[in-house]
Amino acid sequence: MPVTQKRDTPAAPSDLELESVDYFVSFAQMMGFPKSIGQIYGLLFMSFEPIPMDVVVAKLSISKGSASQGLNLLRELGAVKTCSLAGERREFYEADFDVTRIVQHFIDEKLLPRLSHAENRLERMQKISRKMSKISEERNIAETRLQALQKWQKRGKKLLPFVRGFFHR
Repeated sequence: MPVTQKRDTPAAPSDLELESVDYFVSFAQMMGFPKSIGQIYGLLFMSFEPIPMDVVVAKLSISKGSASQGLNLLRELGAVKTCSLAGERREFYEADFDVTRIVQHFIDEKLLPRLSHAENRLERMQKISRKMSKISEERNIAETRLQALQKWQKRGKKLLPFVRGFFHR
């Protein structure tokens, strides 16, 4: 007698869904998000229809807590939308394909604070360098390296408006 899948048991993720999950996990982790954020978005991105949280949990083998927190964060970022289906009491989720809000969040919440912290750190290093003896090879080397850091810092700050503009198109 052939084994049939129960109606309420979701199918295992397809190969396409698994590849999408892996694709978005790397981006999520690069942006400082937990792995589950990338998993959830990757699954929803390749899902051909909206899916409820319990299916997300089952397909990804993650906890309900991780799924709930991940879906809430993705919804706050605007990366996921909720919808209702006729005859269903559960809330269903689908990916929003406009990644502008996610990139904006990354810039505002991760990149800008790090650049600001780096500026403060660079200023402290420059003060320390100025306290070194006036005529020393170490001071010259330190100042040259700090000038390079300062140049990178300025370039990073100049690049941000272009990145923002690119994703707002």
